[in-house]
Amino acid sequence: MFRLIEESGFSRVRSIVVPNFRFRKSTTQNSAEAFGVKAVLFTAAKPMG
Repeated sequence: MFRLIEESGFSRVRSIVVPNFRFRKSTTQNSAEAFGVKAVLFTAAKPMG
Protein backbone atom coordinates (compact mmCIF):
# COMPACT_ATOMS: atom_id res chain seq x y z
CA MET A 1 0.00 0.00 0.00
CA PHE A 2 2.80 2.41 0.92
CA ARG A 3 4.62 1.71 -2.32
CA LEU A 4 1.49 2.33 -4.39
CA ILE A 5 0.95 5.73 -2.76
CA GLU A 6 4.61 6.70 -3.06
CA GLU A 7 4.74 5.64 -6.71
CA SER A 8 1.75 7.91 -7.32
CA GLY A 9 3.97 10.83 -6.33
CA PHE A 10 3.03 11.32 -2.69
CA SER A 11 5.68 11.53 0.01
CA ARG A 12 5.87 11.21 3.78
CA VAL A 13 3.23 8.45 3.82
CA ARG A 14 2.06 7.57 7.33
CA SER A 15 -0.59 5.22 8.67
CA ILE A 16 -2.32 4.75 11.99
CA VAL A 17 -4.97 2.34 13.24
CA VAL A 18 -8.14 4.26 14.10
CA PRO A 19 -9.00 3.39 17.71
CA ASN A 20 -12.57 2.47 18.62
CA PHE A 21 -13.75 2.43 14.99
CA ARG A 22 -17.19 0.81 14.61
CA PHE A 23 -18.93 -0.29 11.41
CA ARG A 24 -22.54 0.81 11.06
CA LYS A 25 -23.92 -2.72 10.84
CA SER A 26 -23.20 -5.14 13.66
CA THR A 27 -22.88 -8.02 11.18
CA THR A 28 -20.13 -6.13 9.36
CA GLN A 29 -18.43 -5.36 12.66
CA ASN A 30 -18.53 -9.03 13.64
CA SER A 31 -17.13 -10.15 10.29
CA ALA A 32 -14.36 -7.55 10.45
CA GLU A 33 -13.36 -8.67 13.92
CA ALA A 34 -13.39 -12.31 12.84
CA PHE A 35 -10.87 -11.54 10.09
CA GLY A 36 -8.84 -9.09 12.20
CA VAL A 37 -9.71 -6.10 10.01
CA LYS A 38 -8.75 -2.71 11.42
CA ALA A 39 -9.67 0.77 10.24
CA VAL A 40 -6.51 2.43 9.02
CA LEU A 41 -6.03 6.12 8.28
CA PHE A 42 -3.37 7.09 5.71
CA THR A 43 -1.88 10.55 5.39
CA ALA A 44 0.65 11.76 2.82
CA ALA A 45 2.07 14.95 1.41
CA LYS A 46 0.57 15.93 -1.95
CA PRO A 47 3.06 16.38 -4.78
CA MET A 48 3.71 19.99 -5.74
CA GLY A 49 3.23 21.27 -9.27
